[in-house]
Amino acid sequence: MNDESDKVKIYTKLIGRYLNISKPNGVSEIEFELRPTGDESEYYMYITYIVPDGSEYLRLEKERVRYTWNSHIQKDIYNFFGLKVMITQTGIRNEEFLQ
Repeated sequence: MNDESDKVKIYTKLIGRYLNISKPNGVSEIEFELRPTGDESEYYMYITYIVPDGSEYLRLEKERVRYTWNSHIQKDIYNFFGLKVMITQTGIRNEEFLQ
């Protein structure tokens, strides 16, 4: 196992703990994946917000709210862990999808 994959595992665990306690109101869970960009302490982040069935956030007109959530998460990750994350893919799905 190389040094970069070890860092990704550690950061994934730390960020997962942070997201679990600071997820936005109305969000049940956050799934994410980190991938290195090639620059030190910089990662691409793919994120999915999981919300309860029938949530207002599943409506098309609420789509912009995830950009606010993303911005908040990016700032917090930088402030808490010193990592720059670029959220390149984001989505919202309900809890029952794929269960």
